[in-house]
Amino acid sequence: MKLKLIALIAAASLGLAACTDSTNVPDKTETPSPTSPVQTGDAVPIDAAMPEIPAGLDKFYEQELAWEACDDFECADVTVPMDYENPGGVTITIRMKKRAADEQAIGSLLVNPGGPGASGQSMAESANMFFSDDLLKHFDVIGFDPRGVGDSAPVDCLSDADLAAYLDTAHPDTPEGEAQERADVDRLVAGCKENTGDLLEFVGTREAAQDMDVMRHVLGDPRLYYVGYSYGTTLGGMYAELFPQNVGRMILDGAVDDAIPNFEQNLAQAKGFEQALDAYIEYCIDGGDCALGGTPEEARATVARLFDEIGANPVPAGDRQLTEAGLFYGVAAPLYDDTSWFLLDSAFDQLIKENNGEIFLLLFDLYMSRQGDTFTSNMTEANWAINCADTVVEGDEAEWEKLADKMAAEAPIFGKAMGYSQYLCAQMPGGLDEPMGPFVAKGSEPIVVVGTTGDPATPYEWSQAFADKMDNAVFVTWEGEGHTAYGRAGDCIGKPLDAYMLRGEVPDDGLRCVGDE
Repeated sequence: MKLKLIALIAAASLGLAACTDSTNVPDKTETPSPTSPVQTGDAVPIDAAMPEIPAGLDKFYEQELAWEACDDFECADVTVPMDYENPGGVTITIRMKKRAADEQAIGSLLVNPGGPGASGQSMAESANMFFSDDLLKHFDVIGFDPRGVGDSAPVDCLSDADLAAYLDTAHPDTPEGEAQERADVDRLVAGCKENTGDLLEFVGTREAAQDMDVMRHVLGDPRLYYVGYSYGTTLGGMYAELFPQNVGRMILDGAVDDAIPNFEQNLAQAKGFEQALDAYIEYCIDGGDCALGGTPEEARATVARLFDEIGANPVPAGDRQLTEAGLFYGVAAPLYDDTSWFLLDSAFDQLIKENNGEIFLLLFDLYMSRQGDTFTSNMTEANWAINCADTVVEGDEAEWEKLADKMAAEAPIFGKAMGYSQYLCAQMPGGLDEPMGPFVAKGSEPIVVVGTTGDPATPYEWSQAFADKMDNAVFVTWEGEGHTAYGRAGDCIGKPLDAYMLRGEVPDDGLRCVGDE
């Protein structure tokens, strides 16, 4: 069961693309009243009446927002019930950050970059990296931290020092290594329970989607404008399932197939990363002087050897060591975006020629939001907690061992490194009795689902299946490499999706775009 926790965070957001600095933005622009829609230029707001407030939730839907300046943006907290089945009980707050429209806003665009565990506030700060100038002219971009994340009742399991030590610990594929990892997971779960308390049972996607409907209402939008990437498609799909009549314009890019069992998700991801690695290897060899070898077979054998050797004996990386977990994430992170593949060139060169893992360790730390022995966010812990809240735990350790062997056979590099186990989630509070999906969203307005053929983290077939199961979805394909398309692909993807979000013009179902066209 080696590296059993890795599979839980393999698809954690947009990877390196989300690590860019934000730019300054103009001052606040007021959002028009939904009862008097304002058309501005080529942007057309949704003209609809406000939906009815769900029974028993009036005080949450009718609250007044108090926006305050936060750097170059505005922030506000929204109060929601911790448990929607008990709205009179404990409440929590959800933090929103607004990147105001450059001109006249036609509405508020809620966004989620993925994870689970990634900060929507950070996405609002770097909105210019995701969205066109046209979109930014006419929408207040609202990035929010879902419950359990960042500034929204954050999950906490370990001190930064203890989390750093946990991530640095090598767990070899031996009985002793497995026993040590099990003990470490037990301490992790005990910390989550002690530091987070009852909230652990209520950090799942269902509750987060209910929070989104409260946000939609208090922001003054009669229907939801939303763009979700990666795990953000799960959040958007759940919202559409719970509130199909409230769906306005929704783009779900890099969809997760939440209708399949946990193991099938992990296996598909492992195969997706194998496919992306093969694409990188071709790029490396074509560039000449590839440190991995002169043929695809030689290169794959080199990568497999490195994983085996570092799994048994971590290598120096500055004042730390590069373990197999660090190598896994160090390789996986640049595979999210083919414009980052040059980082793999440098990292493999350094590792092979100098026996030095510093570059791979840096990529690992970036992925984990780590700086030294401190963490800039709680993404890792939130990811564990939210995934477990959404997971159906099945089987026992003997069955997980067999499934781990199956993963290693079908995905010889990443499947072997990831392993498979549900030990963590079996110890965590909460969890589901059946998969969240499929999301049907019967009767909703058209929803745009986007899939990328070379996506390692959310394989293309997931997006296809996600769209097929929805009552009213159109499916758009980008023939490209890396994780997600909207904002990364060219005008063939960007322009029709912008037209849909700005004016409600639904793209052709089956639209297919190649490369950066």
